[in-house]
Amino acid sequence: MPRAINSLSSRNKFAKRHYEAIALAMQEAMRYARDLDDDLAPGAIQIAIDELADVFAGDNGQFKRDRFIQACEPGANVNARNGGRANG
Repeated sequence: MPRAINSLSSRNKFAKRHYEAIALAMQEAMRYARDLDDDLAPGAIQIAIDELADVFAGDNGQFKRDRFIQACEPGANVNARNGGRANG
């Protein structure tokens, strides 16, 4: 998968905080898409989520794709310690 050009390090480019921030952004995008009068919008956001998950999986062999996708669902708790499930 893509790596930074001229990177001298084999370290992961993304950290937990990046995954969490992006999952929160995807939650907001999905909320907005579902409020639109456009049946295709949520599907387009889901494609973006799937593509991001592919990039992250390529960057980090320990990346949990299913956990990230669940965390992108509006209302999900992004806290990685509980697997993205909402509290309560």
